[in-house]
Amino acid sequence: MEALPTNAVGRADPRRPTTYKNLHLLAELIRRDFNARFTGSALGLAWALLQPLSLVFLYWFVFTFMIPQPVTAGGQSYVYFLISGLIPWLGISEGVLRSTTTIVDNAPMVRRLAFRSELLVIVPNATALILELVGFVLLTVALGVQGRSLRDLWILPFAFVLQFSLQVGLGWMLAATYVFFRDLTQILTFALSIVFYLSPILYPVGGRFARFFAWNPMTALLGLFRSAVLTSALPDPASIVLLLAVSAAAFAAGLFLFRLAQPTLADLI
Repeated sequence: MEALPTNAVGRADPRRPTTYKNLHLLAELIRRDFNARFTGSALGLAWALLQPLSLVFLYWFVFTFMIPQPVTAGGQSYVYFLISGLIPWLGISEGVLRSTTTIVDNAPMVRRLAFRSELLVIVPNATALILELVGFVLLTVALGVQGRSLRDLWILPFAFVLQFSLQVGLGWMLAATYVFFRDLTQILTFALSIVFYLSPILYPVGGRFARFFAWNPMTALLGLFRSAVLTSALPDPASIVLLLAVSAAAFAAGLFLFRLAQPTLADLI
């Protein structure tokens, strides 16, 4: 995300910004970041719809006609099982990766403006969540056209809140760490690829590794999304409690560590 010029958000105020100013600035940053992703393209913001639509269509075509897959253990079509797990994963991985470098990428803004720099970490995660939401809207429309039940969509807001808390908390930790350790992005890319294959995105949980997957917070998170759009059974209550604890701990620890490092960030970027 490009750094905002000083006059885009007002002059630096020596006093601590109010909550209203922080929310207004956050909304402006999210808007600019969202627009910046498609600036210069012929279709502009239409890509916000076309990107997830093309992804959904691609996987539907491949796993319906080219590589037909049997239904999952829960009786669900594999292609919808895959898409409903892949959409949140793409949102998480994009948000976390972009969060890691956001303080360094916006160094002029961090140095010159009096504002809470932790807001910069929220911006890429919010943008990723918006695109993810578009993907789920398209998926639910496709399911609705086929006459599938959508009675459990009320679970989606709960799943989004947990996901957002988890990835923002991780983003704060990683953004502060990256200022001191610039090799972090290479390590993180490799770590995310490992987490991808150790999470039930490509395959359902079962067999002798079911107990191992129960300790992965991604299992419960993806399970909530699938329960919402595919009307499948909710994850085990113990795994949901684990997800709640991990999300809350990540959010609190990330904010604490970021604010602990905050006084030194402007001097190091």
